[in-house]
Amino acid sequence: MSAGRDSVLPLPRPELQHLEPAPHGGDAAPGCVDFSTGVSPLPPPEAVLEAFRAADVRRYPHPTALPLREPVARLHGMPLDGVVVGNGSVELIWALARAFAGPGRHALVLTPAFGEYAQAVRASGATVDTLAAKGPPFEWDLEELLATLRRQKPSLLFICRPSNPSLAVFPLEAVRAAAKAAPETLVVVDEAYQPLFEGVEPMRPEGNIVVLRSLTKVFALPGLRLGYLLGEPRLVRAVQASLPPWNVSAPALAAGRVALECLGQVDTVRTEISRLRRAQQELLTEAGAQVDATGGTFLLCRVPEARSFATAAVQAGIRVRDCTSLGLPHHIRLGVRLESDHALLRAAWRRVRETFE
Repeated sequence: MSAGRDSVLPLPRPELQHLEPAPHGGDAAPGCVDFSTGVSPLPPPEAVLEAFRAADVRRYPHPTALPLREPVARLHGMPLDGVVVGNGSVELIWALARAFAGPGRHALVLTPAFGEYAQAVRASGATVDTLAAKGPPFEWDLEELLATLRRQKPSLLFICRPSNPSLAVFPLEAVRAAAKAAPETLVVVDEAYQPLFEGVEPMRPEGNIVVLRSLTKVFALPGLRLGYLLGEPRLVRAVQASLPPWNVSAPALAAGRVALECLGQVDTVRTEISRLRRAQQELLTEAGAQVDATGGTFLLCRVPEARSFATAAVQAGIRVRDCTSLGLPHHIRLGVRLESDHALLRAAWRRVRETFE
């Protein structure tokens, strides 16, 4: 029903009126093989799927996901109120913004970076500043970061580690230096992809540093939506208070508990992904690609113009992640897939490359 010309409708908060959704990979492209996301290409553990199917959906789940928070706390040696579980790590990013940003505050994001950091901060009514990496190879100037933190005193600092999409790994000692330089800033270290990267030591929460983790990427369960945050209890309680009750479903809680029991399989998963990634990089190089960075389930490739390249890729039968919205207009990101998809990738890449020559 359309409103009359003279009718007055309630106005949303001004920061929401022109907030467009952040672009992401994984959008449906009929007839295409999806290389745009970075979840594991290996099948999920059957035990996790069985737990999901067997969950009792006739009852409400625990309002604060206690059945999963308890084993997560034991796994990481954290107090129970130092853990909060979310409907994916993205929900926790938005809860962090609600808890620690808001009107009159601002956040700093190390870029290129996942678009939901800035999106969540802007939706809270706060403003966003960025500090871009130089490269490739992508590196941040630590002295510049420390000076920026001391000058701006942001409420939040977002560090994606390893970075999505640049794949750079911000050093642990640099994270601690940033936290020490700005004790009034909550330093959020997003390690959603860390288990998929070889040789990347995880960050441990301490002081004003909190750490985000995902339970779905390493086991190829992105539709499950399950992540958690670790940190000092006083900080974590504020995030929990920013979430609605029952935010994690009973099937997700059941599957998550079993996923924790399957973490012994991560080394095997990571080794196989590494093998597939090397094979994918080799075929891309043979097809004429310039691969600027690799790691975990990702390959970052330089192209003449990312947006038009991604459009042409769909026409060639594959979906890739255009990194323009992430601050890299001359790069596309590819997820690692099984060898059964490699021949299509080689042919599609050559076909697209010909259109730019």
